Amino acid sequence: MSRNREFARQVESAVNGVSGRVRHYADEAASAGTDMLDRSRRITGKFARNANGSNQRIRYMAEDLADEATYQYRKMRRRVQRHPGVTLGIAAAALGTFLLIRHALRDDD
Repeated sequence: MSRNREFARQVESAVNGVSGRVRHYADEAASAGTDMLDRSRRITGKFARNANGSNQRIRYMAEDLADEATYQYRKMRRRVQRHPGVTLGIAAAALGTFLLIRHALRDDD
């Protein structure tokens, strides 16, 4: 029985450690998302000053992007609380997506 208890404690501590890291990363993602939202609002404010129709469309697209980022963050936050193991996979996918987008935007082509 002591082996089972020790194993259960090890698994529990590993899960708690992973969920703590995921929460930390989620909080960092929240602050980054908030910064992006603020920047997008400043940019949309600049576009709003111009009455051109194309600027209006770009402004709406930027607002939609900010809303989608907020929705995805809240969705991820709920999943972290419910399933810490699955959240680790989600966080890895999000990080990979971020790095891919960053690489694509910095490409010289």
